[in-house]
Amino acid sequence: MSNEIKTEELRTLVRGWTGEGKGSLADVARLSGVAYSTLSAWMSAKYAGDNARVEQQVAVWLDSLAPRASMAGAFRMPDYVATPTAQKILSVFTHAQYLPDLVVVTGGAGIGKTTAIRHYAASNPNVWVLTGEPSVASAHAVLDYLCETFGINESLTSRRSRAIGRKLTGSGGLIIIDEAQHLKSQALDQLRTLHDKANVGMALVGNEQVYSRLDGGGRRAQFAQLFSRVGMRLIRPKPSASDIDALLGAAGVEGDKERRLLRAVAQRPGALRGLAKTLRVAHTLAEADGVAVPEVAHLTLAWNRLSDSASLGEAA
Repeated sequence: MSNEIKTEELRTLVRGWTGEGKGSLADVARLSGVAYSTLSAWMSAKYAGDNARVEQQVAVWLDSLAPRASMAGAFRMPDYVATPTAQKILSVFTHAQYLPDLVVVTGGAGIGKTTAIRHYAASNPNVWVLTGEPSVASAHAVLDYLCETFGINESLTSRRSRAIGRKLTGSGGLIIIDEAQHLKSQALDQLRTLHDKANVGMALVGNEQVYSRLDGGGRRAQFAQLFSRVGMRLIRPKPSASDIDALLGAAGVEGDKERRLLRAVAQRPGALRGLAKTLRVAHTLAEADGVAVPEVAHLTLAWNRLSDSASLGEAA
């Protein structure tokens, strides 16, 4: 009898979750790892399989809701902070889109490149973002990516390129390639061809390797045509002091000691990304101590948990 009570309690909790509009039964299936057909039959007390296994998976998922809700209410940085570097990146994108032109933005990890890309794409029409990675490095893969984006069904490479060109021509759009350092020279040349033929803006964004490849390769035939078309470039190896202060202001960090310590965090590898992660962990630690705003001790402990580097205690 106790097992039946437990089973009905689990079903009641699932119905309560879906009834509150937090999600559908399909969402429960996806989040709990139970097949939808299995979950649906179990909810109707008609499942003939291993009910104990289903109940365990559902119970584990229900138990995870409390920490999920707690983390959902945790401190979060704004999606976009208008740091001086971010504003310069946006102005480069505007130049690329509306001239149109081919531009290059390079910088170290954590200076806010990807955040600026997302903000620009969300704020302007006809902006398409392609993220480079080892599996999207060849010209063929780039065409695949763009065909999927534009809903193009073509099997021949030449036809696919022409179809993409037609989609882009007259669009006044911008193609942004994030993590462009992953792209091979043939992929870069394919993008250069689309830029030329469709007269569309193009932005190559990534780490320092992006520009060094173009600059160092500018004397070689495979890069000469691409390098000669770069109309604007922005190089930011590290966040500026103004970038860091803008982020601290957006996060509501006011204490001199706390700001000094977090400036030191932002100078380490990871830069502004490391600063944001440190703040998130520090807020969790402060909340556990019943403190509304993280203090130096919370920030130091948060950094030590996130990094194997030497302690930043002296920075404060």
